[in-house]
This record gives sequence, C-alpha cells and structure tokens, in this order.
Amino acid sequence: MSDPLSALTRYEGDPEVRYGFYLRPSYAMSYAQALLHEVLRRQFGLITAGAFMPHATIKGFFRSDATIAEMKAALDGVMADRPSFTVVNNGPLAYGRSSVVLNIQQDEFGETNHALQALHEDAFAALSPFVHPDCTFTPVEWSGSRFFAHLTLIQGMPREDFFDEIFAYLQDAEPIGPRRFDAEYCHLYAFRSEDWEGDWGATLTWEMLHSWKLAGVRPRREPTVG
Repeated sequence: MSDPLSALTRYEGDPEVRYGFYLRPSYAMSYAQALLHEVLRRQFGLITAGAFMPHATIKGFFRSDATIAEMKAALDGVMADRPSFTVVNNGPLAYGRSSVVLNIQQDEFGETNHALQALHEDAFAALSPFVHPDCTFTPVEWSGSRFFAHLTLIQGMPREDFFDEIFAYLQDAEPIGPRRFDAEYCHLYAFRSEDWEGDWGATLTWEMLHSWKLAGVRPRREPTVG
C-alpha cells in the first residue's frame, strides 16, 4: 500500500503554505459551531471564522520548510498513548470588540484544563523547531502561559459599531453546543491563502494531512452491512 503522505508533498517548500495543529471537537460541538457560522454569514456577512473547519487551536498557523513526514513524526511522539480528556464549554467570550469565542480554557471547577494546556505545550515544543524564521504568525501567537483554548465564533469583525448587537445575538443562541465533550482526535492541516499579510480569510483553503486518535476513546459500533 502506498504511503498516504506521498500525495501531500505538493505542499512542502511552498512559501504560500501555512500549517496548523488542532483539536477536533465532538460531532455535536462541531455541528453547533458550524451552524452558527452559517447563521452569522447569512445574517451579518461574517465569513472568516466559518472559513475554517470547527477546531480548537493547539498550534496555530506556521510557515515551515520541513517535510510533512518530519512534522508527523514529531507529533507521533506527542500523541503516543496520550489519554482522552473532557473539554468544558464555558460559553461565549468577547476578545475586544472584533472577535467572539467559546471559552474552553477552564475545567468544571473554573481552573485551567491541565490536560488541554499540556497538549498545547507539548505540541508547540515539538513543532517549534520546524517553524520558518520568516513566519509572521508564531512570534505573536498566544502560547505557553498565554495560551487560551477556545472555539472561534467570530474572527475579525470589519465594523466594531455592530459588535454589541451581534454579541447579544450570540447570547440569545445559548447554549451553543454541549456543555462538555470528549477530546478524541487531533489533526494536522495545510492552508493556502492569496494574502497572508492581509485578509487571508477571504481566500483561505485547507486540507487535512493527518489524524491522531487519543487513547481511551470510547469504542464505536461496527457499521452494519445490508
């Protein structure tokens, strides 16, 4: 059987490609987030957050000249036998007057979700050696002690004068997704945009490169045939 990574070498060495490593939400959480992205697009024309797959950022955009096989090998070490854990949805939170997220940084007791924080720190350390010196995203990324786990609902509103109305609109939508879900999978992605220094979300495209399953994920029923 052919190596599934061999078909992805077209991304390697391309200065217009950025990579990212993300936690995949549960189906119910992904559905709620994607549905709200569509409602916000149709009602207010907001598209940047909806240009992504539903995700929680573990290591955000980074430029790299490394091979995908090298990145996968580094992440294999991070993900090996890493147990699944519970993620808690603490509701919408505003970042200034331009972005709104679902806060998943804290656990049931209002403390930092240590399993999620550790996943971020381990993955960030594993991928940092591959970050290109000219990467503009990683130097300003909220990492380490500044990391704040979230699911993005709105990113970069073009006009702040509509913010109060739209934030109230989101509050009316609560609860947005389940109160808690299991962390089950993490994904490595490649992204392209025509304008990484400007409005990159307007032309963003992406492809999932690899998926890792956390240990202890509950078993699924085998599909029935016939």
